[in-house]
Amino acid sequence: MSESSGPTKGAGSFKDKVHGLLRGSILDAAWARATHTSWGQVRIADIAEDVGVSRQTIYNEFGTKDQLSLALFDRELQRVLAELETRLASSERFEEGIRRALLWMLDEVTDHALLGRMVTDARSGGGDGLVPVLTVRSDMIITPVRATLTRIAMERWPEADASAVEVVSDMYVRFILSQIITPTDLDRVAMVDAMVTMAKHIQIPASAR
Repeated sequence: MSESSGPTKGAGSFKDKVHGLLRGSILDAAWARATHTSWGQVRIADIAEDVGVSRQTIYNEFGTKDQLSLALFDRELQRVLAELETRLASSERFEEGIRRALLWMLDEVTDHALLGRMVTDARSGGGDGLVPVLTVRSDMIITPVRATLTRIAMERWPEADASAVEVVSDMYVRFILSQIITPTDLDRVAMVDAMVTMAKHIQIPASAR
């Protein structure tokens, strides 16, 4: 009896890995371009040349340039959420976790190449196509971050009130967004302490504080 000529075991996973590498390479190239020039001036043709693929390959993978920008933000958002989870999950108290997460996030956005480019271009009157993600489309950041912070906190401190934790999480992400767009000139540690103090007055059980 002849051997089966069916698909080789593992072929699907190999194909997935190749696809993942391609997608990652395109996003890396888009990131590099976007950190050095306004997104409005970035061309799909330039990204394709950087990666060594055709423009159509990028369109097939992401759709429009706008959809590519959303994929770029989503990848970065997933990285940030993973970092926030580490800081919250390793904290003994909710208050401590929020403080650690806030301080880390403020440091992160201060030195963030892409965010810095976006804000600089916006202040100079540039029509950067990425800025709306932080303003009119900020729900794509607020909603998942709030949900993730709430989930992590409730897993870590199950005795806490979920609605109260959700309010604190919402305050957290909106505060960070405001610091990206219009950074304060006040002491950042004092700002974080004030945010944590506000959070403490929301109904979080003493055992979780």
